[in-house]
Amino acid sequence: MSSSSRYFAPIDFKTRFPALDGIRALAVTMVFFAHYGGGSHGGHVLRILDAIRKCGWMGVDIFFVLSGFLITGILFDTRNDPKFFRRFFARRTLRIFPVFYLVFAVLLLLTPIFQYQWRWQHFTFLLYIGNFFANRDFNFYTLVSGNHPSAVVFLSHLWSLCVEEQFYLLWPIAVWAIRDRVRLLWTAGGISLCTLLARVLLLHFHPVFASRYILRTLVFRLDTLLIGAMLALLLRGPGADWWQRHCKWALAGCGTLVAILLISSSNPDSPRMLGFGLTVIALASAGLIGVTLRPGSFAFRLFYLRPLRIMGKYSYGFYIYHLLYSWAWIQFLIFMTQKTHSLAIAGAISLTSSFVITFLVSKLSYDLFEVRFLQYKKHFEYDSEVVEHKHAFTTK
Repeated sequence: MSSSSRYFAPIDFKTRFPALDGIRALAVTMVFFAHYGGGSHGGHVLRILDAIRKCGWMGVDIFFVLSGFLITGILFDTRNDPKFFRRFFARRTLRIFPVFYLVFAVLLLLTPIFQYQWRWQHFTFLLYIGNFFANRDFNFYTLVSGNHPSAVVFLSHLWSLCVEEQFYLLWPIAVWAIRDRVRLLWTAGGISLCTLLARVLLLHFHPVFASRYILRTLVFRLDTLLIGAMLALLLRGPGADWWQRHCKWALAGCGTLVAILLISSSNPDSPRMLGFGLTVIALASAGLIGVTLRPGSFAFRLFYLRPLRIMGKYSYGFYIYHLLYSWAWIQFLIFMTQKTHSLAIAGAISLTSSFVITFLVSKLSYDLFEVRFLQYKKHFEYDSEVVEHKHAFTTK
């Protein structure tokens, strides 16, 4: 291939980036192990595994960067579509809303049985603004049962869905209004720098407020999403091949910095993490996505493995379902510990059971429920999807 040729030739519009499903699998598995898997003590191996598990919260950041990358690609490629907003929001609605609202519908149906103590703040999650209220009072991230403590429902992971949905409402307006790729890049870069500066200043002047709001609020997480957006825009320009080939250095360099930060503290609420650490994680995640896009690369072959692609396919439902009844799994862990007289064995049984059951629930949810809505996406195809069936990797 000559130096002037481009690696990223236009591809079929309907073609997914299959290896990215593997990255979804990585991200959701990291989050799962961050929420589960703790409690075992003793031995170097268990301590190392527990230290790695505690870093799993970064899976959400990988999701954010991936969302910014994919959504911006869609928005930029279809920015000239005559029904740009209608089609984008319709397709997002069909993918995101059904399973999300299904969860709340089921919880409402279970309320007479478990006597769930609803507050009006819980229902703000239905508008994807629940994080505004729950960040102020973390009790709203929990739905308490009045008659069965083990039936308590945890909603604490839904803040990330609120942040993403808020981003989906705002960023399309910017892409539609600006349109030009280079100007969009400068806009995304400028907002990202302002976001980083806002976090640093807030940490300096109001550390208590910062620790409560930074991690779970869009205005302080925009750089994570927009770094993914910038990657999508860079890979649609004349230097696409150069940028993709150099993603490995972003992954190596920023990944090393992340490792150093994690050695000092794996807590996402530490000042270093809440400050520039989140940006470094986002850059490393963008590097990981970039190296995975090239067919034949080690990252591509790894994340293209069929088990990971299958897991990635059901990752959205898995993420929503996995934490809801985590307290019940803790009770199961205690029960198994009493039976086996080993916290390690009981932990392995509980962890495996929780993972497998959550996966099966996610698969059934997707195959029997979500696909019924996804099939209606055909009614909201973009003009370029119908006519050209390819991405618009422009050189402007």
